[in-house]
Amino acid sequence: MRSKHSPLLAAAAALILLSGCSKHDAGNTPSGKSGAAPEPLRVGIIPFDKVDALQAGFQPFSDYLGTQSGRPGGKVFVTPTYVGILSALQSDQIDCAYLNPLSYVIAVQEFRDTAQHPIPLAMPYFHGSLTYKGIIYVRADSGIKTLADLRGKTFAFGDQSSTSGYLYPAGMLKAIGIDPEKDIKAVNISGNKGVLAVYNQQADGGATYETGIETAFTDKVTNQTDRAKVAAFRIIATTDAIPNGMFVARADLDKPTLDKLTKALAEISTNPQGKAALKSIPQGGWDKMVPADDHIFDPVRKKATLLKLNLKSLDAK
Repeated sequence: MRSKHSPLLAAAAALILLSGCSKHDAGNTPSGKSGAAPEPLRVGIIPFDKVDALQAGFQPFSDYLGTQSGRPGGKVFVTPTYVGILSALQSDQIDCAYLNPLSYVIAVQEFRDTAQHPIPLAMPYFHGSLTYKGIIYVRADSGIKTLADLRGKTFAFGDQSSTSGYLYPAGMLKAIGIDPEKDIKAVNISGNKGVLAVYNQQADGGATYETGIETAFTDKVTNQTDRAKVAAFRIIATTDAIPNGMFVARADLDKPTLDKLTKALAEISTNPQGKAALKSIPQGGWDKMVPADDHIFDPVRKKATLLKLNLKSLDAK
């Protein structure tokens, strides 16, 4: 099925190229040909880490969901952008996906009246919590001590669809009278590159999730953190609590697969294979998954409305 958002289909195409999936894999049926083995379950993941790390870390999760839903050999797909996942869902390139808070809110809003509208299935606990916080940071030797001091400065935002990297910090700036589009020199740098940009004095300030600075300076092989580099930063603001994210499925997914997928997620925290899969997820693993609660995302909706963010505006940036 075609998405009405034609620019976003380019992102979906990028997903296919990046992940090695052909158009032959697409469709909303559990198998490609009559009598053939079921198509592997296609699981989309927002790009919150390096592609290879996400694909490797989420493969056990995808394998578990694929096996439990009758679609074994699950495949993990990572789009170049957060918005790309929404296009992939809308164009039937993937069956289900883990969305960050803003992507989920926009998907519910924009695709509500389409056959592929997202069905919320489960939410993850991460580091013992259903929520996390974002931070706004500067170099400790910058002389910048408050949000007001950022006026006229260069600021490293995350992806425009990032909740902690853009939505919440931009909302905080707007709340004190600083227009994030006009009153600061905004640059969009995804992931840990924003932290590195501030460290290397290529930007005056930046925004990320609460452990983003430590993650940027932690060796993934030794798990050792360079504390001297972490100490070079000053956190000048912390956001309100942000929900971790939502795992969703397309509404037009065939009913047997959808029912089994729902059951698999409900049991993942007690199933041995499922528990092991959660532990393998990048950046420390997920503790467990709990039933979906859409209302926890209401504060995200309010902030998106304040900044006039929707699929069209994000696609244009």
